[in-house]
Amino acid sequence: MLVPTPHCRHCYKPISENFESWGKCRDCNEEPLLRDALPDRLVIATLYIPKVTGYEHSQEIIDLKERGEYSQVYAEVLVKVLAQENIDVSGGVIVPIPQTKARQGVTGPIALANSLSGQTGLTIRRCLSFNRPVKSQKTLSKGERENNMRGAMTATYCADIGKALLVDEVFTSGATLREGTRALMAAGAQEVIGVIAARDAGLKSLEYAGVVKRVED
Repeated sequence: MLVPTPHCRHCYKPISENFESWGKCRDCNEEPLLRDALPDRLVIATLYIPKVTGYEHSQEIIDLKERGEYSQVYAEVLVKVLAQENIDVSGGVIVPIPQTKARQGVTGPIALANSLSGQTGLTIRRCLSFNRPVKSQKTLSKGERENNMRGAMTATYCADIGKALLVDEVFTSGATLREGTRALMAAGAQEVIGVIAARDAGLKSLEYAGVVKRVED
């Protein structure tokens, strides 16, 4: 897996080696209110780079989202990354992000949560739900994503949760993760750790970070 390294300590976006000691990407530096609303800690297994031919992990993430495939593989990587980041998950519970539309079978965050539970022994608590209709985030702009998710989730039976592992398949703008974190904390959870299969990254941001280089014909 292509674990983003070095990466922003807040949102896991790849950053240039020149900024590794600083530890923040430009977005998190310029938008501290959005940054501070993210989970206490965040781990991500790989990069999701849409519209790039031949990058296998992007198709794996689509298959995870739509059919629940590769959940075991990504759970294994996430467990390793949690250990590398020295994040203690003992005593925590796994909370999958609710899906914006119903899918057949076990897919997306639920499939990943099931695999993580099998590998860590932690229980799953499906305590997050939408309290109003929301659109799919896929085609929305950054601002639209924030408005779509703002105040959209409710968490129930969370007062006894000391540590919640908030699970999703893709981190793009962070709007969904922020809303899940807000709802869990409002309901009494004491700590939230974001556990995500992939970080959405456009080619421009990867070029800026020095992860990829443009090759001219």
